[in-house]
Amino acid sequence: MEDTLTVMAALEKSGADMIELGMPYSDPLADGPVIQHSNTIAFAKWHDDKEIVRTIKRVSEESRQRGWAIPVLLMGYMNPILQYGFEKFCADASAVGVDGLILPDLPEYEYETEYGAITRKYGLDFVFLVTPETSEERVKKLDALSSGFLYAVSSSSTTGRDKNMTDVKAYLQKIKNL
Repeated sequence: MEDTLTVMAALEKSGADMIELGMPYSDPLADGPVIQHSNTIAFAKWHDDKEIVRTIKRVSEESRQRGWAIPVLLMGYMNPILQYGFEKFCADASAVGVDGLILPDLPEYEYETEYGAITRKYGLDFVFLVTPETSEERVKKLDALSSGFLYAVSSSSTTGRDKNMTDVKAYLQKIKNL
């Protein structure tokens, strides 16, 4: 957490289009060993559920002082956000300058019927994920629901695995064509 601003400044200076900040979670099952290990380290320093909002507030204040324009999205799991209170989390995240959310375990139906209105109320983009196995019909549906971009995961395995880049290129071209 102490290095977040330094890393963000380097990303901004290097021309990154956006910053995705991962919110630590106790059981990051869809993540590979590197991200799982980083979650363990983050939890060792975690004070409470509002730590991410305090960190984002510091980042937001610093970014305004430095004149950054780079969007910041938070990526994590629903359980800690539900414990925080979904609407309170969205309100607090929006208030400190977060631009959007990526919550892979928030199902489409629940987003449409309950949570989407809340994210829109607070001006937060919501990003859905698709994989190479996602049907064309579902890709189009999730693309229509996403309000920032559609996150094209390069494989259905955990993050950090080796990938056949030819397959990835073909998959990304298919998504682009849709």
